[in-house]
Amino acid sequence: MKTLFPKLIRLAVFLLLAALLIPLGNTFLVQLDTFATVTMRELRSRDDIELALVGSSIVQHHFNAPLISEQTGLTAFDVTITNAYLPDDLALTRQLYETNSPEWVVLVLESYSFNWIRTDPQSQFKLMPHLTNPLNRLQYLLDIMETDGDTLGRLLLFNSFGFTSFEDVQKAFRLRTDPEGFLAQLIAESGGQYAYEDGFIRRESDERAMDGLVKTIIREESDYEYRVYDYTKEKLLEYKALVESHGSRLLVVLAPGMTAHALAEPSYLAYLDDAQAFFEEIGVPYVNLVLARPELLPNLDEYYFDLYHMVGEGADLLSTAFSQVFNALRAGEDISGLFYRDSAEYLASIDFITNVWMEQEQSGDSVTLRADCNRGAQVTPEYSFTLRAADGSETLLRDYDAEPTFTCDVSLLSGGTPRVYARVQGETDAVFFDPGDEE
Repeated sequence: MKTLFPKLIRLAVFLLLAALLIPLGNTFLVQLDTFATVTMRELRSRDDIELALVGSSIVQHHFNAPLISEQTGLTAFDVTITNAYLPDDLALTRQLYETNSPEWVVLVLESYSFNWIRTDPQSQFKLMPHLTNPLNRLQYLLDIMETDGDTLGRLLLFNSFGFTSFEDVQKAFRLRTDPEGFLAQLIAESGGQYAYEDGFIRRESDERAMDGLVKTIIREESDYEYRVYDYTKEKLLEYKALVESHGSRLLVVLAPGMTAHALAEPSYLAYLDDAQAFFEEIGVPYVNLVLARPELLPNLDEYYFDLYHMVGEGADLLSTAFSQVFNALRAGEDISGLFYRDSAEYLASIDFITNVWMEQEQSGDSVTLRADCNRGAQVTPEYSFTLRAADGSETLLRDYDAEPTFTCDVSLLSGGTPRVYARVQGETDAVFFDPGDEE
């Protein structure tokens, strides 16, 4: 017993030191994300937030907090980090309540909030150093460890996201001592690509996702029954209880995305349908902006600079639509006329093709080109196949027809690369083509 007691003392001392040093390491020995640092620092310094918009980069880029403040009369703020999932949303909201008592909390979700349980280590790296309440840090750590079982990796955050260069140390020091100055320098060096206010990051770019959207999003074929996971429902109920315990009113917004996602991924609409049913069951008001009619929210595809995020003009349109619906809900007005009744009516309203792709299958001396595309429910596509030579010239292999396949002798394709164009039956212009260079 005498020999065991000193060992237990040493173990207790070790565990105590670990309990003290690990949080310090995860706070001061990790790289810092610029926008997360600025947003979380501002959040901790504010006590005037009346309308908190909580979520991932979808909120960060799409919900223009200053514009929403202007149009709703409530002081709005984007409480966000990139890649946030429900455990991150919970930690963000607990941090919000450290200094603020908002009248409204708007939780913005997308289909990926429901069909993906594991939190992204990137979100932990961006959020963990900025959580000030030890109990919040502990609860957040337990939540994210539960999602993937990576106890050691989640616990030793600094092992994966520690400093790798002297520049990392300099950046972290500047972000801790002068985040506004560091951000101002970043914005100045971006050549007008970025602007920041109230948690909202306004992004400007000449790039458009539609320009390169060819085979990126392909329609899934699956018998899987899409539904909201039980774990997700548990976290949503926890979120509801958190907001209600602080006297705030909760509104859930199901965020829209590019039309190509709605057409290509069964999960995009099916998960949202199941989520709507769950929110109705637990008595949480929600707005499904995916089903917004064009008179409320016009198609925003042209504003996406990548598959998920829009430039500032698109964010302004989305924020204006949100403000209109939010104001109507506060006034007790009927908003049903602003939305399609269901997913089927929404899909029937899409009268265009978003993207097209082609597959090749060779059998002996013949090759079959098989085209497909993502389109609205009432659209009949037509395909035209061509052969593109090295000099850029194209030879017509088959003119537009509703038949999606074309079979020819393999030697016919030896002089170039096959392409396929797609258009809506009866129209004259092709909407997309496949460059034929997929692996």
